[in-house]
Amino acid sequence: MKTTNKTLFARQGDVGLISCRIPATASPVQVRPLALGEVTGHKHQVAIADMEGVGMFETTDESGVRTFIRVTAEGDISVVHEEHGTVTLPAGWEGEVVIAREYDEEEDFRRVID
Repeated sequence: MKTTNKTLFARQGDVGLISCRIPATASPVQVRPLALGEVTGHKHQVAIADMEGVGMFETTDESGVRTFIRVTAEGDISVVHEEHGTVTLPAGWEGEVVIAREYDEEEDFRRVID
């Protein structure tokens, strides 16, 4: 699926937040952490106080499951992590959550594992 008008809005470690329109085919899902550290147990997530001000959506295409978020709060919301700086998303922001990928000779490309 080729999508235009994508811009890296912010990066928090291995998680990129790409400004773009949420596809009409995306379905609402319960808000959950954006990424979990398999080794450390750390997580990239919307701050607990801001959970009510965010919508999360998913769609599946040839590349797999894609996750999107939309800020529905009247003000900014925060994405937090135990070791990275807080990322602030403004009211009305929407975009895709993209996890960095790495190359593994045995498995080809895969999501980064921390």
